[in-house]
Amino acid sequence: MKSHYNFKIGVVLFLLVLSFLFTFPSSPQWEGFFGALSLDEQQAVPEAMLEYGLSEDNKDGLLKLKANPASAVLAKLDSMNQQNVLNNIASVVRKKLIEAGAEAKVVNPDYSNRVIPIRVTGIKDEELRKLVRKARLYATLPTFLGSFFPKSKITLGLDLKGGIDLVYQVDTSTVAEGDSISDAVKRSVEIIRNRIDMFGVAEPSIKEQEGHRIRIQLPGMKEPERVKNLIQSTAMLKFHIVKDQAMSADQLSVDPSSEILLPESGKSGEPGKWYKLKKEPDVTGRDLKYAQVSFDEMGAPMVHISFNMEGATKFAQVTGQHIHEQLAIVLDGKVHSAPTIQARITGGLAQITGHFSLEEAQNLAIVLRAGALPASLILLESRVVGPTLGQESIDAGKRAGLAGIFIVAIYMIFFYRFCGFLADMAVLFNTLLVFSCLVFFGGTLTLPGIAGLILSVGMAVDANIIIFERIKEELRTGKTVRASIEAGFDRALSCIIDSNVTTILTVCLLYFFGSGPIRGFATTLGIGLVANVFTAIICVKLALDLIYSRTKAATLSI
Repeated sequence: MKSHYNFKIGVVLFLLVLSFLFTFPSSPQWEGFFGALSLDEQQAVPEAMLEYGLSEDNKDGLLKLKANPASAVLAKLDSMNQQNVLNNIASVVRKKLIEAGAEAKVVNPDYSNRVIPIRVTGIKDEELRKLVRKARLYATLPTFLGSFFPKSKITLGLDLKGGIDLVYQVDTSTVAEGDSISDAVKRSVEIIRNRIDMFGVAEPSIKEQEGHRIRIQLPGMKEPERVKNLIQSTAMLKFHIVKDQAMSADQLSVDPSSEILLPESGKSGEPGKWYKLKKEPDVTGRDLKYAQVSFDEMGAPMVHISFNMEGATKFAQVTGQHIHEQLAIVLDGKVHSAPTIQARITGGLAQITGHFSLEEAQNLAIVLRAGALPASLILLESRVVGPTLGQESIDAGKRAGLAGIFIVAIYMIFFYRFCGFLADMAVLFNTLLVFSCLVFFGGTLTLPGIAGLILSVGMAVDANIIIFERIKEELRTGKTVRASIEAGFDRALSCIIDSNVTTILTVCLLYFFGSGPIRGFATTLGIGLVANVFTAIICVKLALDLIYSRTKAATLSI
């Protein structure tokens, strides 16, 4: 082997290994080797700490996810982020159990002890163990091997994964006096992004659009109403001293200059109380430090809140001045509870109770932590792409891609024999490079992106055909195999470069002036074209050089 080939071989092998490392975590085989939970999540809740038992009525199985107290992953996080990690783990486990054919739901999480129970209907202890193993949650290989792979995976777009596409209009009439509308829109985008991140949606797309609009795309999300409530809640938390209360608004007289009248946030279908409150709030949500879900002694969900130093001082002052009076906790214009102040409360801790479901309490904690929206949002467009439709798109794309690659592979081997086989290997390498680049740069694979990938495969084959036909022409003139290979590549190079450059220019225009699906198509096609030049000119030529450089071959399998 000639020494001047060593550098090329090194580059090709390096890119081949790197492409494999970046694409393997996105393959179906990854879960079989390293589990559905991420390696960090497996370290936070190890398989050895799972507890199997029965529900209180002994009818269903109970799987308890217990956090590892020595987990370095959780030790780096505060209590809020630890709770988010545990919720994400519970969500993945529940999803995989459902996919394995069980009916599973989270029941009464104990965040203080970092335990989340999952109730599995109609399945007992030993069956539950088998089901967990079938769900492939944990690695079967040593986890240190997984650390060599990147944590990123190929992100599927809304049209492939299913999900929700929402467009909101910022209500400019609700922007506070003195605030600019553009600032209110930008702040709304950031607050929505914080709320969605806390909710645990992977790879959301939240963008400001013309006309004070915000477009939100959430791949994989299947709870549109919950998401809408989470996004649209202004989360204006206020604490008012109660002056009077009654079962109807007509029974209360209000001085508009110093008092307000607000309803109770009661259960649906039940009449709630009305409260006459001091107009100016004594404490607001601007002074909140954090909020998290917990449970009262009856197991009902509630939200614990903590104020910062300034808020704690205000809270201690107002509770000290109004002992034996009621303090109303008001959220978005409704009274959630109005407890009686028994003593001065220091430390800045409080509770929000009400008729909450667990999901409502979790949503409330999320919006309080993320902060209040600067203006109300008006829903203009709501589109739900079902996961079934997304899966059908993926399956159709797979069938089209595999059928196209198979036909092209057979064609190349039939017409160009061994050289055709090399071209097929180059096409597979080309595809691997495209996927690895999508992972590395954080791109999103969409249905038009699959179309761009298939088109780039066709163009990769086209480049090899040009090269092989040039080599055939040189062989017909009586040149040796080595000379024909060199001349064929030299003569084909300018043609390949010209055709790819002109296409790449078009791709650049599509990417910079297009949006959404157009960009997805341009991204995969552009990466495929660059990879095409590398695989056709560098990789195929290197393979032919290595095979035919050491012998004076009289014939070439082409």
